[in-house]
Amino acid sequence: MSITQEQKAIIKSTAPILKENGKEIASMFYKQMFENHPELLDIFNQTNQKIGTQPLALANTIYFAAENIDNLQILMPLIKHITHKHRALTIQPEHYPIVGKYLLLAIQQFLGDKSTQDILDAWAAAYNIIANIFIDIEKQPYDELGPNEEDKGF
Repeated sequence: MSITQEQKAIIKSTAPILKENGKEIASMFYKQMFENHPELLDIFNQTNQKIGTQPLALANTIYFAAENIDNLQILMPLIKHITHKHRALTIQPEHYPIVGKYLLLAIQQFLGDKSTQDILDAWAAAYNIIANIFIDIEKQPYDELGPNEEDKGF
């Protein structure tokens, strides 16, 4: 999967929306995802959902990724930190398309009439690239050690 320069420009131009409204967008995302995939409720800390720390963390991560879409290497320390959490929670590659679907839906719904296919395509391309980075990094520990059921929930 690749992303064009035009799509990178769209991501950067819409990133301020995330900075200002990211928690609201992330809350919309989680609400819709959990309504449609209640099996994922166990993966996410519900206390952090209720007090808003999880939506805020997601919003900040997405904003940081959007701001650095030209140089994703800057994200690697953050991605590696998150992948350790993902492994403890037994996040699997098949979870990423679900997350992507509802994240894009939340962005589209938040933007309303301002949403265009070009904006959605740009965010889909960016999400897919970043999701694949996570999947590739997470694959190594899973291949070497398998899922870590004892750590689930930390």
